[in-house]
Amino acid sequence: MSTPVWLNQKTAAITAVLVVALGIAAFVLSPGLRNLVLQKPETHAKTDLPAHNTNAAHAGEAPEISQVDFPQEMWKAAGLVIGSVQKGPLDEAITLTGKISLNEDKLAHVFPLVEGRVDDVRVRFGQKVHQGDLLVVVQSKEVGQGKLQLFQDRLKLEFAMARDRWAQEISQNTLSLIEMIRAEAAIENIENALKERTMGEHRQTLMNAYLASIKAQTQTQRLAPLSGTGAVPAKQLLDAESEGKATKAILQALLEQTSQDVIQASRLSTQSVKELQTTIAVAETNLKILGFNDHDLKEIDPSEMGENLAHYPVVAPFDGTVISKDVVLMERVGPERQILTIADLSTVWVSADIYESHLPILSQLKDQKIRLRSEAWPGRQFEATIFYTGDVVQESTRTLSMRAMAENAEGLLKPGMFVSIELPNLSSSEVLQVPLTALQDFEGKTFVFVHADRDQFVRRVVETGRRNSTSVEILSGLNEGDRVVTDGGFALKSRMLADLLGE
Repeated sequence: MSTPVWLNQKTAAITAVLVVALGIAAFVLSPGLRNLVLQKPETHAKTDLPAHNTNAAHAGEAPEISQVDFPQEMWKAAGLVIGSVQKGPLDEAITLTGKISLNEDKLAHVFPLVEGRVDDVRVRFGQKVHQGDLLVVVQSKEVGQGKLQLFQDRLKLEFAMARDRWAQEISQNTLSLIEMIRAEAAIENIENALKERTMGEHRQTLMNAYLASIKAQTQTQRLAPLSGTGAVPAKQLLDAESEGKATKAILQALLEQTSQDVIQASRLSTQSVKELQTTIAVAETNLKILGFNDHDLKEIDPSEMGENLAHYPVVAPFDGTVISKDVVLMERVGPERQILTIADLSTVWVSADIYESHLPILSQLKDQKIRLRSEAWPGRQFEATIFYTGDVVQESTRTLSMRAMAENAEGLLKPGMFVSIELPNLSSSEVLQVPLTALQDFEGKTFVFVHADRDQFVRRVVETGRRNSTSVEILSGLNEGDRVVTDGGFALKSRMLADLLGE
């Protein structure tokens, strides 16, 4: 009776695999273990085949060995290690492709803030500059007019302050005179106290009125006794009294008017000074907005500075490199046109796309260190710190944009360069897992050896999920606490193949 074709093919395949496996084992294993693996045991290996498997063999399918015996005395020689199936976080090491870009926090697009003509260009393309270095000089009518107006306002302020000092002195001295007159001080005392003080025309006006009042009062006092004796007509006394009252009223009105006049003049003078100070402050602020500092505005002299008065300097905002230049001599420029780009390349950004499936672990990425590698620098490794993990998922790619910052003191990381990014080990939720060394493959199936009892091991097919460099997630086929072979499974697989060939 001829052997079925399928059996010849199956036997040939198994024999080929077994020859390779046993050949390796024969050279690696100890003589005792080699003989044990190669020899056919007197007692046939136990099989735990369901009834349908036996029937399937008659229907044209090869039988499966689900149980393997392996003596305990040979475990050490085979390097066999048994461990428990456990649950825990599966640390994933994610590798991404990233791109180096400019640090946008240290990038300046330079525009002149005024319109004018370029008089001087001090830098060239690719030049390294320092903060405050002069880059370009623009001849600006706006700057020239602003400085001239500031110069004129400062002169006006000097005159106004001199007038204000005069007005304040007159006001103070005049009020002192008014106070003494109201106190009816003696003429000699007033002259002694105020003769050296400046009052302007107020001294003569007030003193004349005060003297007239004193004279009228003295006349009334002199005639009053004489009128009682009949030596002086009553009408003369009455006229003297009327004159005294009139001169007193005139003096009182003059004191009040003069007091208000000097106070008002003092306030107007102070207000004039404040207005000029405000005008100057506004002019200085406008020039400072354009980039001038206090030192630049301290000394403005049109007679000495000439046309340089209208020079507007464009300076470097920070230390960096000129990465674009679009300005030449005698060219018209303005606020709407970029003339230079300055970039600080001592640090760069690293951008990468994080897939939506990694959303649960994104919260762990913030402030984490990542490793970078570039084909341009084999053997070199760079570090970057993540500062942004994305907030919006891109509809087209279903990814989030991650940003990290890397130190670039040597300038090896060039913007536009692609790099390989290794994210740190990220812990996900707890999953059932075994070491990768526990997995075995045969006929397209992945399985592990479960320790059943003493020398007995059971082959169990498993479904795997995510994996890292050391462990793999078990989706089905095992339970927590199962005892599986984590190392040395090759010897068990060789025994299984020998038993299968025997079948």
